[in-house]
Amino acid sequence: DLAPGSAGLTPGQKGALSWKGPWGVGAGLQNLGNTCYVNAALQCLSHTPPLASWMVSQQHATLCPARSACTLCAMRAHVTRALLHAGEVIRPRKDLLAGFHRHQQEDAHEFLMFTLNAMQQGCLSASQPSGHASEDTTIIRQIFGGTWRSQIQCLRCLGVSDTFDPYLDISLDITAAQSVEQALRELVKPEKLDADNAYDCGVCLRKVPATKRLALHSTSQVLVLVLKRFTPVSGAKRAQEVRYPQCLDLQPYTSERKAGPLGYVLYAVLVHSGWSCERGHYFCYVRAGNGQWYKMDDAKVTACDETAALSQSAYVLFYAREGAWEGGAGGGAAAPVGADPTDPGQPAGDASGRAPGSEESPGDTEVEGMSLEQWRRLQEHSRPKPALELRKVQSALPAGAVVIHQSKHGGGRNRTPPQQEHERLDRPSTDTPPPGPKNVGNGPCASGRARATKGKNKKPRPSLGLWR
Repeated sequence: DLAPGSAGLTPGQKGALSWKGPWGVGAGLQNLGNTCYVNAALQCLSHTPPLASWMVSQQHATLCPARSACTLCAMRAHVTRALLHAGEVIRPRKDLLAGFHRHQQEDAHEFLMFTLNAMQQGCLSASQPSGHASEDTTIIRQIFGGTWRSQIQCLRCLGVSDTFDPYLDISLDITAAQSVEQALRELVKPEKLDADNAYDCGVCLRKVPATKRLALHSTSQVLVLVLKRFTPVSGAKRAQEVRYPQCLDLQPYTSERKAGPLGYVLYAVLVHSGWSCERGHYFCYVRAGNGQWYKMDDAKVTACDETAALSQSAYVLFYAREGAWEGGAGGGAAAPVGADPTDPGQPAGDASGRAPGSEESPGDTEVEGMSLEQWRRLQEHSRPKPALELRKVQSALPAGAVVIHQSKHGGGRNRTPPQQEHERLDRPSTDTPPPGPKNVGNGPCASGRARATKGKNKKPRPSLGLWR
């Protein structure tokens, strides 16, 4: 049997998935036209403590055979750029959106899982030459992966059959639930199999009554809970209040009961605003490592209190195991996961919205034992000096020449150089965000599906199965 909390991990890969010092909130994200679902999901991933910690550790870059087509490399570049340019607004990378239909709103949870799936494939691709990694030992599996144990007991011969299934997220039926804990209790409640649903026992060699129990056999470092807010047929939204705690104890839902709680701390809340999956707007709340909560609404980043984050009509909840928040309310910086040969990384440079000064890879510096603030200051110090100095140019002008200084806004950081134009999304002119520092994320997204459907005109997406 798999030991709880360690499914498929080798001893050298059970690293410290944690932050070790105060760190703040990342940059806001431009809405490129119905991309609020992308922005909300990316913000939740960027503020996932063990994932962001590992992203800045630059362990995957030297092994990746296809950086230009690697979602893991693209995600690392996005995370490091967002952390380096806190207080600014950056554009989401084109290669993070490439696998999705880009001209209408989609489901944020589907995009989240698509991205994790693609990152998993990036881990496996990087490990193919050495053969050191398997699907169970990748960084995505280490952080988000757990194992369900499904146990069926025949009521005639009393034989027991166990099945173990991996998961990256847990979906909760909220039809009759008033809280997350109630939905979890309902999920693991024993079920009787009889009549038409009787169990085909391999010992009795016939259909017999049986009981089925579902429990968490191994738990993940990061727990992603999806509240089933949309009805499967009509797409109508279940808007009832479902309470969720700041601290969640998973011990009652595990297959092997142990003394003491199995605590998880809430760090992100993804919200859908609207009445159906056909339209609406996505935003999220994230908890920075210093304990401060922020509302991330596309380009708009607003500090808020914990009460606001805990009183939303949540769609996806993100919890980190208590060990990922060392020092209580503080979080911090990078204690990379140990010795996984499939680690991610790529220079953070990005032609589709690279902020000035981010051409060099922030992850080129080893960050083990370094706080995120130390890492950030080191990157600031190592940024290249401007190639053009106005004083030197002026000293070479003839006497009496008049120098007209360029407006400080004309070449500012929000402007996209010509060589970056090829990275812009291919979108209708109506999707082009307005120039300048305007807030492009205050209003709801234009009408569109809030959850992906299999329409006739929808382009097929590549299949990226996590486990075969």
